[in-house]
Amino acid sequence: MKKLLTILLLLALLLAAVPTAAITQTTISSEAEEHILNELNRANIPNAAIAVIQDGETSYILKDSEQDTLFQIGSTAKSFTGFGVLLLEDMGLLSISDPVNQHLPWFEVRYNGEPVPHEDISIYNLLQHTSGFTSDDRRFPSTSEELSKDELIGQLTGIEFAFYPSEGHIYGNVNYVILGVLIEAVSGQSYDDFMTQNVLHPLGLYDTFTNAQRAHDTGRVIGGHRFGFLRPRPHNVQATSSLAMQAGGMYSSISDMARWAGIQLGVIEVNEQFTRIVQRSRENNHTSQNPFADLGFVYAAGWGVSQDGWGILEYGSIQHSGGTFGYFAYVEIVPERDMALVILSNFRHMNLPQWISLVWDAVDGRSFNRIGLDTYGIVDIVFVILTAVGILFIGLFVRLAVKLRKQLHSGEKVNPKLRIRWLIGPILSIMGLIIIYFIVPMLFQISFSSLLLLLSSSMTTAIIAVWIMAAYSLFSLWAKVFANPRVGK
Repeated sequence: MKKLLTILLLLALLLAAVPTAAITQTTISSEAEEHILNELNRANIPNAAIAVIQDGETSYILKDSEQDTLFQIGSTAKSFTGFGVLLLEDMGLLSISDPVNQHLPWFEVRYNGEPVPHEDISIYNLLQHTSGFTSDDRRFPSTSEELSKDELIGQLTGIEFAFYPSEGHIYGNVNYVILGVLIEAVSGQSYDDFMTQNVLHPLGLYDTFTNAQRAHDTGRVIGGHRFGFLRPRPHNVQATSSLAMQAGGMYSSISDMARWAGIQLGVIEVNEQFTRIVQRSRENNHTSQNPFADLGFVYAAGWGVSQDGWGILEYGSIQHSGGTFGYFAYVEIVPERDMALVILSNFRHMNLPQWISLVWDAVDGRSFNRIGLDTYGIVDIVFVILTAVGILFIGLFVRLAVKLRKQLHSGEKVNPKLRIRWLIGPILSIMGLIIIYFIVPMLFQISFSSLLLLLSSSMTTAIIAVWIMAAYSLFSLWAKVFANPRVGK
């Protein structure tokens, strides 16, 4: 059960080129490097960058990318936003125990139709995802939307929580979107300026960007991909809004992310203030209820912190995964072993737990695992099959229409009794449409428009195919019952 919870969390936090030469600065075996590169190639991942920190040294394994190639880092950006909030606290400008409304006077929320008292929803609730917001973008603002700050405030004011603050833990990007707005309100600077001038550059992170345009202006951003008709296809959805930056839209390079992991691990020295904030960012030192505490897991300030024996690894770690519509990222720090791992890729998939295990096991020399077929790949195959069936039904539709025209032209018309078997086609196709438009978005807890961006690009043609099947089934039913019983026999 613990491993299942870990996989689900990593996915919420969820989800044929020739390998380039790896740049190696440590003693990772050539066999391990070759295996990892071969698996990246076999999985058709277009570009990837992996960093392993061990005993204070860093190794890079690069597939068709460079150490300064920029990837979107998804929700691993939350660790930076959490650091920014804690920096403001260390500067004496706020306390994470403060009510959110104390710094954002417009912040008024409700639960079960009643206003939530200001003192019951604190900054720490947002940091820890115990606020009452969830990842359901049908209910709460989405980071994929191009919202202005005023539009965001308009959507949030008086919004209804999914649960009462501190009485649950559900991951939701909107928590960190609000924290970014809070940083601006307290610091008097834009999120981009504050983070760049007070966090990123002082930490030596010059290839990490909280502004999409500045990142793209470098010419080093590599485009995202997703499944589409049995192979990765370019899929560039740029997050240009600062509101998306703070929760998951930032860009960074593998060298910067390795430095960030080294800072977290303590092998890269920073000033006393930053060292203090790094330690605080992974502590659960607040009265807010943590429903995973008994399982050995804490979500602190932009990091998931697991204790020994909880998670994919058999030892404690500090980690966060990230996935946008065309990228995935993962950072894990293991203080007990003086190790850290960073994975960046421009291909969105759901095999992240397998990749983590594969890299760790290869580095340790324990085993050389293989990556199975990705869940997105399986779904893509289903969509491709549906598309092919839809093309077949277009032919059947034309054939039926021609036969119907000929028989109606002959004047032979009979109205038979309705037979149950004639309803099977319409019922199945209509059920398919209900699953696509209602059930699947409900399971993913995202809007239908976001689903189209998240899943395989073949989903669009598959939906058209299902509509064609529904139209054909209804047309065939009409032809059999109201036009001519011989049609379709």
